[in-house]
Amino acid sequence: MKVMSRDKIIFETVETIIDSIYDVVEENMFNYSNYEDGDDKFEQRREEIVSEVIEELNNRILNMNR
Repeated sequence: MKVMSRDKIIFETVETIIDSIYDVVEENMFNYSNYEDGDDKFEQRREEIVSEVIEELNNRILNMNR
């Protein structure tokens, strides 16, 4: 049986969630916007949207704990 430290579990979980956020943002950008593969502005806009999503998640998590 493999034993992982608590810190490793937290780190891996956070990394997986962040990867999932990127995947979902990209999918939604292609589905709901006019982006195509190779679009020069795609990466910049994706980073902006990912930051906004993470900020919104943070706000919701903080509000849950009130």
